[in-house]
Amino acid sequence: MADKVLVLKLAEVTPILRDLIGKPVTAKDAPPIKAPEPFYSVASYEREDGTAGGLCAIDLPLAASLAAALILVPKGIADDCIRAKKLEEMLEDSLQEVFNVLGRCFNGPTSPRVILKWRGPPPLSAPHRALFVGGSTRVTMDVAVPGYLAGKMLLVAN
Repeated sequence: MADKVLVLKLAEVTPILRDLIGKPVTAKDAPPIKAPEPFYSVASYEREDGTAGGLCAIDLPLAASLAAALILVPKGIADDCIRAKKLEEMLEDSLQEVFNVLGRCFNGPTSPRVILKWRGPPPLSAPHRALFVGGSTRVTMDVAVPGYLAGKMLLVAN
């Protein structure tokens, strides 16, 4: 059996987001979410041996906010994407980089290394859904990005 992948605690995730976008991001614990449907995009991370390790899910307001903040796009463009219920291509590209960096949320000193392998919207494939629903470790948070809308993020690991 593969080593257990751990999820960093909320206090350890916040500096990763802050360093990524260069703004004083805040995060607080949120009630658990057990279904992927409220989220805009879900990223899957695998261990080096190819087994599932973790998932990161972000709702649309937070996806737009983090992606826009990363590339210094004005809030109005992020808000337009939220109203349209879809990110523009440049923000989708930026969101990919956000998910790349968020892989660090699973890479602790005693946890096996994970690598981003897939990203997409719900509905999820059966294996991704099983990990989303049944992952043994999960952290759900409300994240606020200064100057943009707040949103939800979930980290789940096996």
